[in-house]
Amino acid sequence: MFRLADANDVREFKINAEPGAIEHVITFRETSSPELTELLDTYRQKVILPTYLAREQRKKIYNPKLKQILQNDPVTMEIDGVVHKFRYVNKAADLPSTRRTLIDALHLMKTPSDFQNLPALLEGCKRARHAVPPELQNKMLRLAATHNSLQVIIECVKAVERTGFKLNSSENINQLLIWAQWPAITSGWDEAKTKTALKQVRLILNILESDKNHLPSAELKGAFPFYRDPQVLASRLHMAAARAVYHQGGKDVDGTVTKYAEELVKLWPEGAGLLDLQPDAAYRNRDTFRYLLNRNYYLWFASPVLNGLTLAANVVDPGLAMQLQNRADKVDEEVKAALASPDRKQGGRGDQMYNALFNPQGNEEAEAADETA
Repeated sequence: MFRLADANDVREFKINAEPGAIEHVITFRETSSPELTELLDTYRQKVILPTYLAREQRKKIYNPKLKQILQNDPVTMEIDGVVHKFRYVNKAADLPSTRRTLIDALHLMKTPSDFQNLPALLEGCKRARHAVPPELQNKMLRLAATHNSLQVIIECVKAVERTGFKLNSSENINQLLIWAQWPAITSGWDEAKTKTALKQVRLILNILESDKNHLPSAELKGAFPFYRDPQVLASRLHMAAARAVYHQGGKDVDGTVTKYAEELVKLWPEGAGLLDLQPDAAYRNRDTFRYLLNRNYYLWFASPVLNGLTLAANVVDPGLAMQLQNRADKVDEEVKAALASPDRKQGGRGDQMYNALFNPQGNEEAEAADETA
């Protein structure tokens, strides 16, 4: 309902946010802390809700010439019986920083229920045309994963048109794939968690192939479409091979491991390591593949690749196993070089991943050292 209020053309808007209403009004769930609730409510009131006003009304609340008029006679909007008033807003001084809001919100999110607010927050940012810095996606991935909320990120990816969460760079894609595998790896290959990880990895690959919203820009492209990138496909092979080895008696019962392995070796050149899959220039570009040159990061990403190739070689026929082992040997050389590098951060995530897969005692010793420190 729209009503002309007076000669100053200040209008009142009424939005019914029930099912079937024209507008879907972004709201947030209950949170675990007053601080998070206040942060989200402030961003909603100052940044998100004004986007539901008509264009002319939005212009008014940002017009300094109307500051006094709006002070006494604000624009109002009713949502489900609650009246929201909009007075003058100084864009430079009054609007909360999207980057700061996201960072603070992520640090305040402590429960899976808290993380359920992330899709709505990203949707609000996109609706307000406030850019989300790409590097914050990695932070979202890590914190959501460590709070048992990775599925929330996958939902954001599936709803990319609303949330803007794009899988359009190698680093973000492989971060998501690694975090999807992490619960299975750290559980010692619990059957349910391994099955869930394989399901999630398959879903991510399907999204990359089918949803054009995730296509990378020319600057972010690699030598392969991401859904055909050997590094990406190695995640799927890893989880399928782990299921066969640990839960199916070491047998490729349905031929899935063989199928995935054959696809991989066709794309992965013989005698090439993980760092040979892209042109040299790609590893010098911070926006594409330079992240793999960080020794700690390399161990985080490469250790599951190496383990997957090794496990699969124990399951498939001897000829295919030799092809897999050829790639595994090269990755193993790179992994050993990373382990020996003086630039590697001791005890970082790279160490944790390598130890979880190849040296469990290493993580146990690190935990014991932390307890006695």
